Amino acid sequence: MAYYIFIVNNIELEYQTYSGKEITDTLLNKNHWLFSYSSPNIKKIKPKDKVIIYVAGKGNRYFYASFEIKEEIKEHNLTPSNNIEKLLFSMFPLAAQVDKVHIWEKPIDIKDIKEDLEFITDKKNYGLFFRQSTKIISPKDYDCIFNKTFM
Repeated sequence: MAYYIFIVNNIELEYQTYSGKEITDTLLNKNHWLFSYSSPNIKKIKPKDKVIIYVAGKGNRYFYASFEIKEEIKEHNLTPSNNIEKLLFSMFPLAAQVDKVHIWEKPIDIKDIKEDLEFITDKKNYGLFFRQSTKIISPKDYDCIFNKTFM
């Protein structure tokens, strides 16, 4: 089993912006997570892996939800039921079902926890560590973030 942070940023189009939170909620309500062919770590992500969602970008920067990967990543044939799903399903051709989904009542602001996380070695420029869409983290960092949801 491996531990990940999946980073979600806003998608800004000419006339529409979808927030990272809205994107996350849309995908988790479908019990799926989407990927591109170039997503980092795509070949390493397996069933039973544990994931924490980090919502990035201006006005965001918080840990928001967790889930477990349920199946292998594969090309999807998901049918969209609204505009955001139509956009996401067309942008990201790969998907995996997820389960044990928890959207946290109180998101954890990165500023409240960055000092405790080992994968963030430069605490001043912590944003550098959230540039890729998937990041492998240690079980210790996963537990540190996840356990804050109960405080």
